[in-house]
Amino acid sequence: MQKNIETLLAYAVKNNLIKKEDKFWAQNALYTLLDIDGSCIDILPNPKGKRIIEILNNLSAYAAKKGLLKADTASCRDNFEIALMGVFTVRPSEVKAKFFADKQKSPKLATDNFYKYSKAVNYIRTEQIAKNVSWKVPTKYGNIGLTINLAKPEKDPKEIALLGKQPLKEHAYPKCVLCAENEGYSGRLGYSARQNLREIPLKLGGENWFFQYSPFSYYNEHSIVVSCEHKPMKITAKTFVNLLDFLTEFPHYFIGANADLGLVGGSILNHDHYQAGRYTFALDNAKTNLKFSLPEFKQVEFSWLKWPITVLRVRGPKKQVALAAAHILKIWQKYDDKSAGILHATGKDLHSTITPIARYKKGKYEIDLALRNNRTDIMHPYGIFNTPEKYHNIKRENMGLIEVLGLAVLPGRLKKQMADIAGLINKNKIENIKKDQNLKLHYAWVKEICTGKKFKNLAEVQKFLRTQIGYAFVASLEGCAVFKQTPEGKQNLLKFIIKLGGKVS
Repeated sequence: MQKNIETLLAYAVKNNLIKKEDKFWAQNALYTLLDIDGSCIDILPNPKGKRIIEILNNLSAYAAKKGLLKADTASCRDNFEIALMGVFTVRPSEVKAKFFADKQKSPKLATDNFYKYSKAVNYIRTEQIAKNVSWKVPTKYGNIGLTINLAKPEKDPKEIALLGKQPLKEHAYPKCVLCAENEGYSGRLGYSARQNLREIPLKLGGENWFFQYSPFSYYNEHSIVVSCEHKPMKITAKTFVNLLDFLTEFPHYFIGANADLGLVGGSILNHDHYQAGRYTFALDNAKTNLKFSLPEFKQVEFSWLKWPITVLRVRGPKKQVALAAAHILKIWQKYDDKSAGILHATGKDLHSTITPIARYKKGKYEIDLALRNNRTDIMHPYGIFNTPEKYHNIKRENMGLIEVLGLAVLPGRLKKQMADIAGLINKNKIENIKKDQNLKLHYAWVKEICTGKKFKNLAEVQKFLRTQIGYAFVASLEGCAVFKQTPEGKQNLLKFIIKLGGKVS
């Protein structure tokens, strides 16, 4: 075990988390967590592997064997490993001071160093993220990205059972996984530890927010911008001001927000937050279907993009862009077109909102406004403007901000399912799919895409399936469009442009 500890200490020194002079102090802190002293070090097992994740796994396995964990589950081991890395994570005040000193030189330098530090302390799970399976598929909308998410561990059945026995707490602390109080939190059963989390304070729209990186990134420098106040997600005129204020501080990043309504929103709607990062998505390079103008905003360019979801692009000076986006939001939230199936409300239930994405490009501010509507009916219980049920075998979850940008985050189950299905297709045993409990949900889809197809070998089948998953994702996005990429959809959109007070160029 001492070799595990020495390897971890060497890693910390190499990555500038501690200095050589800190070695004994850090070593004793690790001993305390592991409940060991000098008399028992020599009888502990030697390390298996040299990678940081292997060393942490060895130490958490030892802690589990010794009964130091609340339960021997994946998340309890994970929390213990985070506590170990917390030993090497400096105080928040030092991280903030470093960030703002760097920012005076360059915003990019500040984020570069903060990103590197977040990876070094293992808050960003670089090795777990590397397990994800990612590829791109050429489509009429550009190169769509897809990733099978293997980084986040699935819920442990033992832990689910233990959680069911826990008494309900009326006043939880922290209130949710995004609250500022998570910084340094030791975690609990079913709730991740955050000793290695560090947050950077921001002012957006005159209010207090903070910035951090996502531990399980889906794209380069995937970050989260969070309100210091625990309040529900809400897309308002203030949202656009906040997004553009962020770009003023960090023009090399994009930033966006999930919609604020169920079925079309993100997975966390109880705490207002945005997502940002440094990555070029397919949406960034989407072509223009048509341009239009609004006389009230003479300095602003407006366009409808050739994109599976209905997206209006607003581009121009900062203040004018924010006002123009607010104008479109206000009209959309009250807009009805029964012939197109669009109703803004049913009784007190509101249906219409926006998924916004903002960038700073070539000296101008730009906001993409994805028009969303979550109305349901008897024929469409999951949403009239949502993923068609025929594609739920690929992805059933909401089409959130990341998907709107053109990146499909797919469930981990797909990796094995597609491997098994590829093997059956290659052996001309498609009918066996409907006999398998784990594969039968894919049978109708596989039958449809494989009709009339012949394949030379397994590799060809695997490539075909990946391409078809990409096409299914695009079709899912098209199902979310309130104004389809069709002649009829264009005519419906023109009615909305007139309602905005606009004219087509």
